[in-house]
Order: sequence, then structure tokens, then C-alpha cells
Amino acid sequence: MITRLLFISILTMTVTLLSAQGTKIPLYVGTYTSDKGSKGIYEFEFDTQTGDAKLIRETETPSPSFIDRSSRFLIAANELTDGNQSISSFAITDNGLKFINKVGTGGTAPCHIVMDKERKFAVASNYLGGALDLFSLADNGEILSKEDTKTYNGSSVDKKRQEASHIHSTFIGPDKLLYVSDLGADKIYVLDVVKDKDGKLQFKEVNTLTSKLGGGPRHIAFHPNGKYLYSLLEMTGDIEVFKKVGKSWKSQQVISMRKEGFDGKSGAADLKLSSDGKFLYSTDRVDANTITVFSVARNGALKQIQVSSVFGKGPRNFNFSPDERFVLVANQLTDEIVLFNRDKKSGLLSDSGKRIKAFTPVCILF
Repeated sequence: MITRLLFISILTMTVTLLSAQGTKIPLYVGTYTSDKGSKGIYEFEFDTQTGDAKLIRETETPSPSFIDRSSRFLIAANELTDGNQSISSFAITDNGLKFINKVGTGGTAPCHIVMDKERKFAVASNYLGGALDLFSLADNGEILSKEDTKTYNGSSVDKKRQEASHIHSTFIGPDKLLYVSDLGADKIYVLDVVKDKDGKLQFKEVNTLTSKLGGGPRHIAFHPNGKYLYSLLEMTGDIEVFKKVGKSWKSQQVISMRKEGFDGKSGAADLKLSSDGKFLYSTDRVDANTITVFSVARNGALKQIQVSSVFGKGPRNFNFSPDERFVLVANQLTDEIVLFNRDKKSGLLSDSGKRIKAFTPVCILF
């Protein structure tokens, strides 16, 4: 009897220990670098149960303002304008990130990077120069070559900020097509990636969406059912909802993320949908410094249900923790990541009181 109780006690302790270890996961933060601040990519150990984060190491690389990763390697967009702009690849090892190689981009200020699901290619969006770059990847994460560059020459109604194409991001839709936001032209380009007769990867134009004029599309989120596309309009602080009709998309709603009565300037930064498709979240910078929560109706329409302070300035990128219990907001101008508790049933956020110190954080990735 005593032996049996001892066995059960040891088994319980082992399960508890393994469970506790399983709550600790890597958290990577991309930044803007400087002599007085960040040197590159911060790597934290994040506790998914408590929301606590411990800095493990910092990997040097210039201004990795956006990052994407697989289980084996990480790709960073080095957002520079001095001729050294590039994308860099790092192996993910037990001892941190290990540099593999880097390749220059076809434009300047590459501000977004994304890989396809199979990790065979990466697409870099260059804010300056109107260039969209396509890179092939090896299985180990090495950037093999720049396969194609597509250059856009658009403009729109705001003569100061939309004097030329500004490619801000590329997201891959449920249909596996690329959705490219051009802030300067108020366009969303839809592209496919195909191989030419020699096996080289190429962009292929499929469609073009026109967004609200003067809005400046920045980022995109897709509903899990694939029927709705949400476009974040940086310049007006709006979200435009598109519904899929056949093989095309039709605009069906434009809704503000701003609090009623707010008359300051907006700089909408990021948006994401909860995995169940019931709630959408978006951040707004400049004068607002807020995160907004929308409920999502069955027809894809949005309804604003909460506008909360981010308790800092310059909320850039944000992300859910893997179980979506927390929302982490990167406040670029106050050098801090703020953690919100998230109620999965109501979608509403509340301040957890937890903060993660990081210099100029602009991208959060689990």
C-alpha cells in the first residue's frame, strides 16, 4: 500500500513538472536597432500560464522590424535605407539563433516578410521603391536566391503620403494566393507564385482590389471560413471588410477603430482575428495609442465593442499567445510590451499588469 502511494506521489510530481515545463515557450521580438538601444532580435522564455517573460538572449542583426519563422529557422526583414537592406536567415538552435545568410532586397525599407506554409519561399515587402521580392529557401532555411522582383508605380489621393507605391505587407490567403497591400496606391494586389519553364519561381498577377481612397491599406486578416477579408487602413484608422464573390472580392463595410468623439490623428498598425473568427483586434498609433475590439457577425460584418488604451505609445505589431488567453502589444515608442488578459467568450481585454521591457519593439512572434 505504501509502495503504491509512493508511486502515485512520484507520478503526480513528474506530471506536474512536465506540465510546468510545457508552459515555457520561445517568444521572439523584432526591433529597430540603434547604438543606444536594441541590437536586434530579443528571445524570451514566455510562460503561457502566467504571462511572465524572461529575457534569454539578444541576436545582433540590423533593424529586424518584421520576422517570420518555422520550427527550424527564422527569417527577418532588415528595414534599412542605406543600401544594406536585406532579409536575413537564422537557424533556431538550443543555444539561440545562428546566422545562416542574408540577401539584398530589390527596394528599400523592407518592412514585412512572410513565408509560405511549406517554407519553400519568402516574400519581402519594401515600403520604399514599390518593390515586392520573391526569394527561394532551402530546407535548412538558407536563402538560395532572389527569384523575382515586381515593381509597382501607383499613387492615390493624398499627395504627401501617396505620391508613389508603398508596399507595406504580403499575407497568404486561405486560397494560397498572395495579398499585397500598397498603401500608396490604395490597392491590394492578388498574386500567385508559379514556376517558369526553367523551374524558377515567378510572380503571376491574378487580381487587384481597390480600397477606400486615402485609406492606405497596411495589413490584412482573413476569416477562418475564407469568405471575408479585413484590410487595415493606416491613414484613416478604418477597417474595410471585403466579401468573396466567386473568384473576386467585393467591399461591404468600412468601419472606424477610433473611439467615438476622438478627433486626433491615427496611424493604424496591425489587425488580427481570433482563431474562432468571432473577434477582430486592431491597434492605432499617433494620438490614439489604442487597441480596438470588434465582434464579427455571421455575415462578416464588424461591430466595435471596446476601445482600450495600450498604456504606452506607438502600438505597432501585436499578437495572441498560442492559447489566445493573452494579447501582447508592442509599444514601440515607450520600449515596452503590454500584456492584456483576453476573455475568450466576450472577446474583451483587460490589463494584466504585466510588462515586458524591450527597446523599440515592433514585431512579436511565438
